[in-house]
Amino acid sequence: MRRSALFLVFIATGACRGDSPEISDSTTSTQTGGSTTVPTSDGGGSSATSATSAAATSTGDGTTEPAGTTFEPPIWCGEALLDIPVPTPGVMLVLDKSGSMVADPGGLWDHDNDPNTPTVTRWNSLHSAVEQALGDFGDSMDLGAVLFPSTSATASDSEAACLMNAAAEVPIAAMNGPAILAAIPGPLVDGVTMQGATPATRGLERAIQALADAPAERPRVMILVTDGAANCQANAPDTSTLLEVYDDEVTKTVAAAAAMGIHTYVVGIAVAPGVSGVEADGEPDNVDTFEKLNALAIAGGVARPGDEKFFNAHDQAQLGAALQAISMALVPCVITLDPEPRYPYSVEVAPYGSHQVDNCVTEDGWMFLPQTDPEEPLQIELCGEACADYRRRGAFDIKYRCPVG
Repeated sequence: MRRSALFLVFIATGACRGDSPEISDSTTSTQTGGSTTVPTSDGGGSSATSATSAAATSTGDGTTEPAGTTFEPPIWCGEALLDIPVPTPGVMLVLDKSGSMVADPGGLWDHDNDPNTPTVTRWNSLHSAVEQALGDFGDSMDLGAVLFPSTSATASDSEAACLMNAAAEVPIAAMNGPAILAAIPGPLVDGVTMQGATPATRGLERAIQALADAPAERPRVMILVTDGAANCQANAPDTSTLLEVYDDEVTKTVAAAAAMGIHTYVVGIAVAPGVSGVEADGEPDNVDTFEKLNALAIAGGVARPGDEKFFNAHDQAQLGAALQAISMALVPCVITLDPEPRYPYSVEVAPYGSHQVDNCVTEDGWMFLPQTDPEEPLQIELCGEACADYRRRGAFDIKYRCPVG
C-alpha cells in the first residue's frame, strides 16, 4: 500500500502576481522557473504524470475547471489533484504469547491501579492495547503479526514449549487490523489454552522474513512486546539449556535487522530490575530481564533516552500509551509539499483554511515549518486534531490558491 496525501489545487482566476510572497524572514518558497509537474490519478489507485498543459477555463463563479496537470509559469492558475506519496510504514507486531502472560497468579496484574477492581491477565491488557492501536492507526500502516510461541505450543519441558509457525501468523498487508485481531488469541484466554515458553528470537526471525520483501525505501519496523526473558535457543543440547538459559541470539538478531534497515521497538510488561533465581521453572536463570531489554532496545536502533531504553508498561494505560507513542513516531505529521506552492500565503488546509496556528502542541490546525536554508523543501506540520485525522485517514486536503488582483 502506498499512502498518499491528496492535494486539491484550487486556484482563483485573475492576474497572478509575479513575485512569491514570503512566509517569514527565513521561510520562502524557492520554486522558480521551469514547470511544475503534477501527478494525477489514473483511476487505478496509482499516479501518472502528464507531460502537457492546457489552458484553464472559467466556470463563471470565480474558479477554474481542471485544464491540465502541468502549470507553466507565468500561467500558475488552474485546478488539479496532487497525489503526493507519503511512505507507508511496514510494521510487524511480535507478541509474547507465552504462558506467563496468563499464568495464575504470575500473569495477573492490577491493570488499572485500582485495588477494588478485579485483576486481569497481562494478555488481556495487551489485546486491548493492540485493538486500540489498530483502530487508531491501522489504516495508515501496512501491518502484520507474529506470535511467539505459536498457539500449538504446550507447557511441557521440551521443544513443544517453543513451537513456532513456519511464517508469520498474519503476513504484512494494508488495512490488516481485522485480520490481526482474528488471528491472535482473544482477551479472555487462560493458562489452559495459552501455554509455552518465550522463543523471542524465533518470533523476530519470522517478522524479519515478513519484512524482507517490503520496499526498503519506506520505514520497516518490528514492535516486540514481552513480559520476560528470551529462551528456546536453537540447537539446545538439553532441556535445561533450552528453557533455563537466556537466548543471547535475540540481541544479535535485532542488531542484524537494524543493519538491514529494520528497526525494533521494545515494549516490556511489568519488567522490574533484578536478577532471577535458579530454579527449574521454565524461565532463564541468573538473568536481569530489565538490562536484557535495555540492551535489546539499543540494538534495535530506536532506544528511548534516559536509563530505561525500552517502553516499560506497569499498567494497561501505559501499555496502550507505549503502542500509541510508537505509532505516532511512525506516522509523522510533517508533510513536504512537492510540488511547492508558488504562493505559500495562499495555501489552505481543510477545514482550517489559511490560518496557521501559533502552538502546534496545544492547537488544532496547521503551520509552516521554518526553512533555515532556502534549498530546504517547504514543509507543513499538522497539529492536534488535524494530525489525528491525518493518521486515521492517511490523507488530508490542501488547496494551493493564487492571489487575485
